Amino acid sequence: MPNRNILKVSYIIGYIFGIFACLTIFGALIGIPGILISVYIQKFYNMKDNEIEKNKERLFYLSILFALVSPISGVLALVYYIQLERYTINILNKKHTNK
Repeated sequence: MPNRNILKVSYIIGYIFGIFACLTIFGALIGIPGILISVYIQKFYNMKDNEIEKNKERLFYLSILFALVSPISGVLALVYYIQLERYTINILNKKHTNK
């Protein structure tokens, strides 16, 4: 399974960005969604491997939204998603070649 520390860095940066964005009224329009998406990414960080595997499509959509709100955090979450996809493909290839 890919290293989840990328997700941790992603949601921490998202929280920091969201809090600073909320210092202004107009920034709150971006900051509040950033904080909410950070909460969901943190939930992914705390999930077990099989739960992440079941919900990886949701992680993809959250990562795209995150990239719109906080580009650095969103890109980091997308990097984790890509690593997860590669891991899944490698596992499937190994199962296929063992038959």
